[in-house]
Amino acid sequence: MRKMKSTIKTKSIIASLLVSVLFLANSCEEYDFGDTNVNPGQTGTPLPNALLTSALWSVSGYETQTTPSLYVQYLSETQYPETSLYAVGPVSWGEYTGVLQNLNTIINYNTDADTKTKALDFGSNANQIAVARILKAHVFSKVTDKWGDVPYSEALNGNTFPSYDTQESIYKDILKELTEAENGFDAGAMPSGDIMLNGDKAKWKKLANSLRMIYSLRLSKRYPGANDYAATQFKAALNDADGYVASNADNILYAHLDNNNFANRWYSLFLTRADYTISDVMIDKLVAKNDPRLAVYANKNSNDVYVGLPYGYTRDQLITWTANNQYSLMGDAITGQTSDSYFITASYMDFTRAEAAQLGWTTEVAATLYAKGIEDSWRQRGVYDAAAFATYLADAQNAYVGNTAAKLGDQKWIAAFPDGFEMWSDWRRTGYPVLTPTPNNLNDNGNIPLRYGYPSNESDLNSEKYDAAVARLANGDTDNSPVWWDN
Repeated sequence: MRKMKSTIKTKSIIASLLVSVLFLANSCEEYDFGDTNVNPGQTGTPLPNALLTSALWSVSGYETQTTPSLYVQYLSETQYPETSLYAVGPVSWGEYTGVLQNLNTIINYNTDADTKTKALDFGSNANQIAVARILKAHVFSKVTDKWGDVPYSEALNGNTFPSYDTQESIYKDILKELTEAENGFDAGAMPSGDIMLNGDKAKWKKLANSLRMIYSLRLSKRYPGANDYAATQFKAALNDADGYVASNADNILYAHLDNNNFANRWYSLFLTRADYTISDVMIDKLVAKNDPRLAVYANKNSNDVYVGLPYGYTRDQLITWTANNQYSLMGDAITGQTSDSYFITASYMDFTRAEAAQLGWTTEVAATLYAKGIEDSWRQRGVYDAAAFATYLADAQNAYVGNTAAKLGDQKWIAAFPDGFEMWSDWRRTGYPVLTPTPNNLNDNGNIPLRYGYPSNESDLNSEKYDAAVARLANGDTDNSPVWWDN
């Protein structure tokens, strides 16, 4: 198994930028989209390398957000269940505005005639802009996937009362941005401060094309046809000469350090307490399939067996259950301080391509890609054995026959663990894997949430634009209103 590891050069970059990044993180306030970046670059001389490092570190946390991981039942809450009971109200988007401001500053600093020459100390203007545009598109995809319509075209420019763009227009612009960014690299120096890909231009291009494919497929309910907008965008990225993440050697990941400031986010989450652990839904699925990834995803309990913590229990139920049972913790390979966390993997892209083939968007063979997705996941996790793999694929539970859409959804869900955010989006769009809401739900509708509620202050601070956005939601500003691409 080949994995991209951080080099000595990358570690030196991180060490040299650590103080700057920590300063940026500690001095960052939570802003509304209309307040951020009023006049970027004018409050001092930006350090694009530190801004990029800070942005990449922020983005690394999106793959370890616990709320969507609870929604897709990867995890259970161990002590104080709220999110797994869907007791989630309005949610601030402050965690995104700072990173978007940093990326916007990089773009503006490399574009403005008065500063672009100074910016060359940190890489070519074109390459800094391309990297920042890719990341900015990705971050905005997270924002719109959570809330739906959000400020976009009028965000980050000093407009106090920005309009909420429709999710359709946002996604189309995101795809445009990724396409232009992928084509915007030049032969100059790559940006310094790149703690993720260490300035590997080829990998940045593959990342952009992979995101184009993922986001195009996300629009499949709105544009299902093989000649529709989404399929056309998907095929353009699939056939791009610069490629996409196609093998484990291409995996986009974060290689963490034995330094608490840049440690694996799962390690940091469990460093002082364990409020979450792997659910019975995930463990029971892996046990039923005799899936070797179980030993990677979970540790055995004190009785030397794998037991998932029941999903969706109330606190009283948890107290009773844990008094008589021992549950498994998430696996050391997932939660280790220096364990890699994955942004995009070959297996995820295999399943993405397989679904596109199922939809008739491409001439690729879905069954072949389905098998490759499982194999790439096994190899990624270091559990591949040829004989065991053949037996696994021959099992009726896993063979590519019958309800192949459901089987593909199940396997994609297993392979993506513990990245709940992407799987929450996939589940909303496809309905797979089939998940049963907790009967102990605390929301009004009893369903697994479909979106986040807008920040609580939006109805006061930007009421006219907020009201217009809410009017476009089927069930108002609630977690039971599907976002546009989920309709």
